[in-house]
Amino acid sequence: MNILIIGGGELGIMIAGHLINENHSVTLLEKSEELASKLAEQLDGLILPGSGVDVNVLLKANVEKTDLFIALTNDDNVNILSCCMVKRLSHYRAQTIAKTENFFRYFSNPLIHHADFGIDNIIAPKQLSISKLSRLIAEPDTVENINFHDNDIKIVGIDIRENSSISGKSIKEIAFSDKTWSKIRLIAITENGSIIIPKGDCVIKKGSRVFLAGNSETLKDITDRYFTSGIKIKNIIIIGGSKVGRELAKVQAKAGNKVIIIEENEKLCKNISDEFDNILVVHGTGTNRSVLSEIDMKNSYVICVTDKDEQNIISAVMAKKNGAFKAVANIRNIAITPIISGISDIDYVFSTESLALAEILNYCRKGDILSVYPIPELKAQTMKIKITGEIDIIDTPLKNIKFPEGMMIGAIIRGEKVIIPHGNDDVRFNDLVILFLLPSCVEKAKKMFSQSKSK
Repeated sequence: MNILIIGGGELGIMIAGHLINENHSVTLLEKSEELASKLAEQLDGLILPGSGVDVNVLLKANVEKTDLFIALTNDDNVNILSCCMVKRLSHYRAQTIAKTENFFRYFSNPLIHHADFGIDNIIAPKQLSISKLSRLIAEPDTVENINFHDNDIKIVGIDIRENSSISGKSIKEIAFSDKTWSKIRLIAITENGSIIIPKGDCVIKKGSRVFLAGNSETLKDITDRYFTSGIKIKNIIIIGGSKVGRELAKVQAKAGNKVIIIEENEKLCKNISDEFDNILVVHGTGTNRSVLSEIDMKNSYVICVTDKDEQNIISAVMAKKNGAFKAVANIRNIAITPIISGISDIDYVFSTESLALAEILNYCRKGDILSVYPIPELKAQTMKIKITGEIDIIDTPLKNIKFPEGMMIGAIIRGEKVIIPHGNDDVRFNDLVILFLLPSCVEKAKKMFSQSKSK
């Protein structure tokens, strides 16, 4: 596929790198000549200096042959206008994706639709973050929450507390004592920074984090019976009055939660206070002990979304030290996410950029791979595949298939039926399969689920 990207920022670089590794033909436009020169040395694609709204630059980038155009600059106006230009210059051949930081400013009125501007898909990173955080707040006993297939299937991450009834027991013992466990799949365990792909004799230990896949209702039943803390969230405390912080506060206040925003910029504090009359605004920082001591942190859910990674990390740790039930930190530097996830006082680390990355890559998928969703903490990903042809493993009991270490089928969707697979189950034509994969298995999975059946 011929892919044209504008914007050589962090997100643009990540997207270009992924797509180049998947053997797409990628051209990236960056208006800064200095940055474009550096990217030319870093990426194995065509890097051109210039603006995405310059007709001559677009023509130089072979816009007429573009199959997919992705606008990722930090200027919404440029992203929107460039999509309109590329759609026409490619004679409506190119599919277009535009990142918009302020989606509702442009498209909140039903009379104005993004398709009117030649945009096929909108990526709104802040809205993705707000949706993710809202799901976590809604299920506070989980520390990861990924939805599939219209929310019928989920992957949840749960910490094993000291008083957990399953601590010290093997997976076999747990499943034997309660048949409900046979309806879900334990896909991974993190323990002292290590990732374990569990087997039946694996023992669940306190302090570890387990990742479960299954039907949403069954997972809720398991969570309520085995992992509920019984704690009622008292406050939603948002550290940082950024756009994400303000929008999340609005959503949570509307849901009936008591919301507090801590913001160090005095002028922004006043603006937030004027905008929201049902939200308490505190002038200060999340790293100031005196500020935290003035707020009732006990049993609060704390989200740290300032513009500084270091401040979010320290604020989350201090919040937990002051009695917060859960502390979440936004990290812009995706590379350090697995390291920060290992800090015991931080319950969840998320990156707005990684959420946007997953959405954009899913628009780029072709063929039987319908979606890929990264799990940064595990350096792993899930892959949703449609079985549309004959493959070597079709109609074969899973117990007879030698799967690579680090690959697991988490669920099979067959029509309206969700199957949590066991040894006697098999993969059939037209099934949807959700895989859990460590990095070493990604290419092996693509090969296993695409090769022709042996004659």
